[in-house]
Amino acid sequence: MKSLSVSGKKTAALIAGAAMCVAGLAAWAYQLIAGMQVTNLRNSFTWGLYMGSFEFFIAMASGGMFVFAIAYLWDIKQLKPFTKIAAIGSLASVVASGVAIFEDLGEPFHALYMIITPNVGSPLFWDVIILTLYVIVCVVAVVLTILPDTKKHMDDRGYRMDNEEKCRKFSYIAFPAAFLVNIVTSLMFATQNTREWWHSALIPVNACAEALAVGISFTILLCVIMAKHETFVENSDGIRLLARIAAAAIAAYIVMSFIEIIPIAWSGTQESRHLLHLIFHTYGALFWLEILLPLVAMILFIVGGGLGKELVAAASVLVIIGIFIQRMMLLLPAFNSIPLTLPVAGKLWTFPIAVGTFTEGEDVFVRFWNYAPSAVEWIVGILPVGLIVFVMAGSAILFRLLPDQE
Repeated sequence: MKSLSVSGKKTAALIAGAAMCVAGLAAWAYQLIAGMQVTNLRNSFTWGLYMGSFEFFIAMASGGMFVFAIAYLWDIKQLKPFTKIAAIGSLASVVASGVAIFEDLGEPFHALYMIITPNVGSPLFWDVIILTLYVIVCVVAVVLTILPDTKKHMDDRGYRMDNEEKCRKFSYIAFPAAFLVNIVTSLMFATQNTREWWHSALIPVNACAEALAVGISFTILLCVIMAKHETFVENSDGIRLLARIAAAAIAAYIVMSFIEIIPIAWSGTQESRHLLHLIFHTYGALFWLEILLPLVAMILFIVGGGLGKELVAAASVLVIIGIFIQRMMLLLPAFNSIPLTLPVAGKLWTFPIAVGTFTEGEDVFVRFWNYAPSAVEWIVGILPVGLIVFVMAGSAILFRLLPDQE
């Protein structure tokens, strides 16, 4: 009865993931037909939920490769039971990030122009290159971790030892790839010198810390959800080690988040004061959530040596929510700190920007756009999440992801 119950949960998760995908696809189809005006994106605010999700899933996709590479490069036996679930989680997340970026295009076929007429001077071009290469890295890692458990090789000790050596060698590629995918994608922001909130050399570095924190937390959450209580207890040393790595990454993320504020405050310009007002006043609640939620999780990860499954899962969820908020906060102050300004009578006057649509009773030109994802955006945004749920549930049905599974 117990195995049937577990099987039922996997099937229910698979169905839930499929339903989310169907809902997301239907909303996306509606968006393609009706146009991007069904979103709350406008000329003054061109990137929103989809682009924030793209960056978020990129970070989440890195965690599995970090776990995979760390386990084999340093021969950490406590982490090896988690490499399969970590690799599959990374593959599902990086595919989800690709879906999110396509959702942001008003017309998906526009992506063909990057192949037909590539602009090598554009950060987006290099994003596509590194993303494609990273998908290949994840696929190879998944294959390497799955093959030893196939019927052909399950009882072949020699093959397992040979495969472990292949994993170790491949980790020399996977480890830097997990960093590069975050560095290259974050340069899309850091190279935009007209946006003071983005134009920082720390953004790519902090992106790596965030990726390590949220990616490993996501891997921990997958393990906690799928592991039986006995397996969780038997592998608690590995979970504890992952939690400490995540805690160190969270500490680095929090420190760098405040360091990024210092040069903005130090400059003392009217533009800087306006940006700080946006960060700490207009979006102050979100800013402190992106700091405090991971901070609480960090404390739990550090002091909770004997944490049960529920608390470990809760801490992981706090990190995931906090870093998602951070990805959205990368956009909110930046777009509402319009770079076209003029000092008038000792005050900062912002040139209005056309919103790009005409709606009776609403402004055609604005200096601030109160962006919040529309209902259509939220439903479309469910698609990549549903994809991850579907892939992980399907993998749990098809493969032996953890030692206790048949």
